[in-house]
Amino acid sequence: MSDAFNDLIHSVPTSRALLQKAHEDGALIEGLCLYVSTIDALLRLAFVYTRTQNAPNHTYEVPKLLIRQDEGEKTYTEKKIYDLALEEGIISKDLHQQLYGVYEFRNKIVHRFNISGITYAEIGKVCTEFEPIYQEVLEIVNILENGPHGPREMTKEEKSKATKKMVDKIGE
Repeated sequence: MSDAFNDLIHSVPTSRALLQKAHEDGALIEGLCLYVSTIDALLRLAFVYTRTQNAPNHTYEVPKLLIRQDEGEKTYTEKKIYDLALEEGIISKDLHQQLYGVYEFRNKIVHRFNISGITYAEIGKVCTEFEPIYQEVLEIVNILENGPHGPREMTKEEKSKATKKMVDKIGE
């Protein structure tokens, strides 16, 4: 299970790099989808950290369906992740409502763009509203992972491994 967990950890900076590229390229729908996907991944990490911290001797057994979905397997939907995060006190009611708004907007664009009144230009405006939500979730995970003092500096070897994982995920 540690491979799936490591893949999840490394997927977040990869998604962030892809999100930055989508922003630079003006690929609004791609950026929108990446915001929802990255926030989902961050919340999944938050579950692992909080559940591990709350388990006796930090022995939480991470269920695969929480951190990975292979072809044909069931997993938690984004909405279920939001609901669980609220239930477990990871996020506030306000953030929960904002996440539902992000999710609903993404679904409207992906599934109903052609039959809705939304314009492509409006997507960019809404995407800028997602960044503070992303930052709030990122900060929650940062505190859970590193404590209130923040992360330690990565070694050169750790940075190199992380960069390789990102390149592998992107598939260059």
